[in-house]
Amino acid sequence: MAKKGGFLLGAVVGGTAAAIAALLLAPKSGKELRDELAAQADDWMDMASDYTDMAKEKSAALTDIAKEKAQDLSQQAGDLAGNMKQKVNESAEEAKDDSEDILLNLKEQSADLSDRFKKSADELKKPAADLGDTAKDTTEDIMIDIKKSADEAGITVKEGIDEAKPLADDAKAMADMAKEDVKAAKEDVKDTLTTPTEDN
Repeated sequence: MAKKGGFLLGAVVGGTAAAIAALLLAPKSGKELRDELAAQADDWMDMASDYTDMAKEKSAALTDIAKEKAQDLSQQAGDLAGNMKQKVNESAEEAKDDSEDILLNLKEQSADLSDRFKKSADELKKPAADLGDTAKDTTEDIMIDIKKSADEAGITVKEGIDEAKPLADDAKAMADMAKEDVKAAKEDVKDTLTTPTEDN
């Protein structure tokens, strides 16, 4: 953005310098030349002002898109963190319940020591398997949520790029127009300086 502003400022300063040189070296009468150069200077100032306004509008639009997408990404990250916390808490509760079941079974079986050795292995297999299944299910759920959040973040970033691209293309076209206008202005000054008047 600063480059474009510097370019436009340079064009205006260059145009002013050319106007002064034209006054000193031109074959036209001073009044006629001053009037022509003043008109051209006004045109250049209007053109520079128009380009500055367009650049400000494009910059504001790009800033709005960036802010909106940053808010979307922040919301998605918050949602993912909340989902993960909830799943971990649920998993911890289920694990606590499963471990309490294991302890209860051990207490019940301690009454009959001989039967305990035969039964405990079989009865403890299911709660232990449940505990393993709970951990596995929670891990799978978290991985699914992470993938989903990553996909959503990718979509949000792509949408931001898609929204910003036309504005960037407009800004490039505006810069190209400014270059062409400066080129045309240089030609106008050159023509003004080299075209003899009827007075001469």
